[in-house]
Amino acid sequence: MWKYFTRIVGTILLFSCSQPSVSPAQPAQKPLKIGYTNIELVLSYLPEAQQVEQQLRTYEKKVIEQLNIKQGYLQTKIEEFSELKQQGKLTAAQEEEKRKEILKIDEEIKRFQEESEQNYLKKKAELLQPIVEKLQKAISELAAAEGYDYILNNSNATGVAFILHGPKSDDVTEKLLKKLGVDTSKIQRPDSLGPRIGTGGSSPLPRK
Repeated sequence: MWKYFTRIVGTILLFSCSQPSVSPAQPAQKPLKIGYTNIELVLSYLPEAQQVEQQLRTYEKKVIEQLNIKQGYLQTKIEEFSELKQQGKLTAAQEEEKRKEILKIDEEIKRFQEESEQNYLKKKAELLQPIVEKLQKAISELAAAEGYDYILNNSNATGVAFILHGPKSDDVTEKLLKKLGVDTSKIQRPDSLGPRIGTGGSSPLPRK
């Protein structure tokens, strides 16, 4: 889930955190100053992001539990139908009625899955919006204070670097974390994070 979670936030920020802080109409009077950060790392230490991830996991767990109950009920009906049919205890009309009942339950489960996924995406968007706004505000303020024309994300949620090399002095990750109110004294860089970041897969609800 964390990879998917950070990829969504990173994508939303992609078009907003890389805009020049000066007007395009102004002539270039100095070389561009480009900074970079690791949004995935920032999010992993941002309490709000951790809370949202937990909320989404809890929500997903409840939906999966409901789905499992519905699928278990369907399986029971299928087994009952198969047993009665094998024993020859069903008339043609009863067999047709049982088939329709099973198909109806199956359709209800499919609708439940579709509605659950839509509700999940809606809930995720609502929960992420304040985080995206907070990140964007901090990035914009940092860029203005430090004179950066661009601040880029140096990796995506799969760990593939967008920036393969850059001066350490232009890595603004810790500055960004401080601006967000995070204590950076215990920050671990990606090479020492181990399983902390990127654990878990994407978060779509399971299909039948």
